Amino acid sequence: MAKKKKKNLKLNMSTLYITLAFLFILGFGFFGTSKLFMAEDIPLNQTELNAEFDLKANGNFTIKDWVYDPEQNMMEVTLVTNGIEDYMTKLDFTAVSRERLAAELPTEIVYDESGIYIIHIQNVPKDFNQMALRFNKGEKSYDDLFVEDEAEEEQNKVISTIYTDQRVVNEEAIPDRNFTEYALEITGELIAEAEQNIKELEDKRGMMDDVIAEIRKEIEQLQVDLLYQTVDEQVETNNDVFQLEKNIEDYEKEKATMADDIQNIRAKVERLKQKQYDLNI
Repeated sequence: MAKKKKKNLKLNMSTLYITLAFLFILGFGFFGTSKLFMAEDIPLNQTELNAEFDLKANGNFTIKDWVYDPEQNMMEVTLVTNGIEDYMTKLDFTAVSRERLAAELPTEIVYDESGIYIIHIQNVPKDFNQMALRFNKGEKSYDDLFVEDEAEEEQNKVISTIYTDQRVVNEEAIPDRNFTEYALEITGELIAEAEQNIKELEDKRGMMDDVIAEIRKEIEQLQVDLLYQTVDEQVETNNDVFQLEKNIEDYEKEKATMADDIQNIRAKVERLKQKQYDLNI
């Protein structure tokens, strides 16, 4: 009877070891091959929208919008630049997706005016994962106007690269528009932005008026207090009054600067509205 129990115990232990070994092999196989059917954990790579990026000697830029249209396999990127391009330099763009690094995608500048660019990236693969758009800056050579494009492209250099990620990019239909339609849309946006800036400046000036009024009340109270103070206290109070009057002077200077800014922005709005009118003719 004891031999039978001993034999059953050995069989049970063998079964347990076999089961554990099987589970180990199964688990190893699952985790070893999971990358074949589970998404790879790739860090998010999205350049911030509506943030100004300083390229030092090459100016600065802001990405106003980055849209992906999966139906057309196309992206539309809107950039506002300053100081990147001048009469001696040109700017163009190249694009490549993370999933197809060797295949440069065709790009087209559909709008280029006053430092504002709208770029279309064509033939975007459905599984692009992440997209890189490079800024290529080159010098214009007026002595070599008839040199082939390949020679000119060799002079270009990449001054910046921006990115979007398939997990967060804004997906929407990109309508077919001509240059005038783009110009009207952008001009309208610039007018709205300028008018908003005017409102913010006027609100800030109003707040400064309130602060100045409070400071004047404080000065009046200090001057009343002078009548009941010792000589040493009067010296300290007069110093406080002097500092408060200086604060008022600083606020008034800042208000004057804002008034000039508001006047300049209003003049800009008038020019934009004239442009809007001319485009609609």
